[in-house]
Amino acid sequence: MSARSIARGAAVAGAGVLATAALTAVVIAPTAQSETLPAGTAVAKVSTPVSPSAPGITAAAADRTAAAERASRAASARQAIAARQARFVSFTLHSEQTKDMRGVEKSLYRGTFYNAQSEEKRLCIVKRESEGFYDVVNPTGSYFGAYQVSKALAEGATYMMVKEHKALMGEQAAKKVLATLRSKPMNTWPRYWQDAAFHTVINWERPLSGASHWAGGRWHC
Repeated sequence: MSARSIARGAAVAGAGVLATAALTAVVIAPTAQSETLPAGTAVAKVSTPVSPSAPGITAAAADRTAAAERASRAASARQAIAARQARFVSFTLHSEQTKDMRGVEKSLYRGTFYNAQSEEKRLCIVKRESEGFYDVVNPTGSYFGAYQVSKALAEGATYMMVKEHKALMGEQAAKKVLATLRSKPMNTWPRYWQDAAFHTVINWERPLSGASHWAGGRWHC
C-alpha cells in the first residue's frame, strides 16, 4: 500500500471518531449543555397549561358578590323606611304630645298642607272655638273637637289625608288609622290628627281656600 493511501485512510477514520464523540456528547449531556449556553441563545420553553374557564369563574363570582351587596343595601333601606313609618304612627297615636287634649299649642302637624299663614289663623280659631279643649262637644252635639268640626267635614278630611299619610305611615297603616278615625267623632281624635285635618281642609286647593268653614264665631280670625 502506498503512503498516500495510508494517510487517506487515517483521515477518514479520524473524522468518524470525532463525529461519534460529538453525537455522544449531545445525547448523554443535554442538561450540561443547557447550563452552559451563551447569553442570548434562544431556548424553547414548555408552558404550564392554564384552565380556560378561570376568568369566567372569577367574573361570575364578582357578579354574585355585587348582586348580594345590592340586595343587602335594598333590604337595609326598606328596614329604615319601615322603622321611620312605625315611629311616625306611634307619635301620631300614642305620644304624650298627641294625647294632650288641653291647651292652645303649636300645631303637631307640619306636613304638606302646613304653612305659616294658616298656622296663624289656626291659633286664633282654636282659641275662639274651644279655648284649646280638643275633646269638647258643642251644646247641640253638632260640632266636635278643638276646631268645632261637623261630622260630615271630619269624614271628608279623613279621605283628604290618605294620600299624604300613605307616604308617612305606609299604605296599610294609613288606611287603617284613617278608617278608625272616620268611625269616631273628631273630639276623640288625638291632637295630631285634629291639627292635620284643620291644615288639610283649610289649604286643600290653595292657601286658605277652605277658610270659609270657620267664617263665623265670637270674633273674626
